[in-house]
Amino acid sequence: MSIAKLVPIAEFCQTGSGTTPSRKKQDAYYGGSVPWVKSGELRETLITTTEESVTEQALRETSLRLAPKGALLVAMYGATVGRVARLGITATTNQAVCHIVPDPKRADEQYLFHALKAKAPELIGRGVGGAQPNISQGTIKDTAIFLPPVPEQRRIAAILDQADALRRLRRQSLSRLSDLGQAKFDEAFGKVQGTVPLEDAVKDTLIGLVRDAEEFGNEFAYPYVRMDAITRNGQFVPALVQKTDADRLELERYALVDGDLLFNTRNSRDLVGKTAIFRGMPGAVFNNNIMRIRFNQKWDPVFVEAYFRSRAGARELEKRKSGTTSVWAVYWSKLKSFPLPEVEYETQLEFRRFIEATWIQEESLKVEQSKYESLFASLQHRAFRGEL
Repeated sequence: MSIAKLVPIAEFCQTGSGTTPSRKKQDAYYGGSVPWVKSGELRETLITTTEESVTEQALRETSLRLAPKGALLVAMYGATVGRVARLGITATTNQAVCHIVPDPKRADEQYLFHALKAKAPELIGRGVGGAQPNISQGTIKDTAIFLPPVPEQRRIAAILDQADALRRLRRQSLSRLSDLGQAKFDEAFGKVQGTVPLEDAVKDTLIGLVRDAEEFGNEFAYPYVRMDAITRNGQFVPALVQKTDADRLELERYALVDGDLLFNTRNSRDLVGKTAIFRGMPGAVFNNNIMRIRFNQKWDPVFVEAYFRSRAGARELEKRKSGTTSVWAVYWSKLKSFPLPEVEYETQLEFRRFIEATWIQEESLKVEQSKYESLFASLQHRAFRGEL
């Protein structure tokens, strides 16, 4: 392997950033033929289309600059800070994006793409600010990259491309498996005519604990599910809280069991009403933004949860939301009339058995996914230390 050294990005790349043209000149500056990339569009992929475009007039009258096809983009702040993408088109960007154009005689674009992804934690660590630190263009330019000769870079990039493709395939398989159950539900029960109000199917409901984690003392670790633990795909990772012996009886009242349906009562508009079936960590408690729902003997929670996620269920939930710009809620007073499709209990259980079979497959795929993630991380670590 050829001898290489760490080289600051500024020594072999041109960098720049864009701006956001005035929205007061919407007609003059927006909707033109020039792609305009925002930081939220950086998702470690090749960018070939953009959500918005700007006009030639905007290019002439503002500080926008075109970045060529093949340029690397790094998000400097916002929710995607540190994220990287590669341009598959000529485009311009907003001020939250730094574009990087390497000298082709010194750096391969795909190699630099992988190198920047590997450097993301370092870049974020050097940022300033709170939960979402800002990265300056100067910080990016000062970042040193392991830079072997270009042929060696291409060899390394090819290895990382192959490993990355394998882990992405596993991610896609998991996503498709997750979608399979919902597709089966929509196909089988999407056109059921009769309905039953939710309150007739429910045995009891309970809103979680008002107190936050740190209020429980420090004698015993106790799993605690927060509002933000219910994600878009129904997975959650309980945080650990502490409990004292005096808290035991109260906490036991809120203890979750496998099969409880968790309903997000307060959040942003798109996340309020999201649901998850609790499984895998009996005894966890939950906070006061979550409603725990248990059903009577005629209703299966997995079936009901699938209906909440269906197109028809989503429409019904939307009717029951209320709130302001940032905080929305679904109250029981409106949720109790939510119409469930009238389906025989044994038919519900057949659907549950199908979903449980996908859960088993999902766990197997997660093991495989973990292996490929570890392989990629190992190769990435070695690649930029000169060990690959």
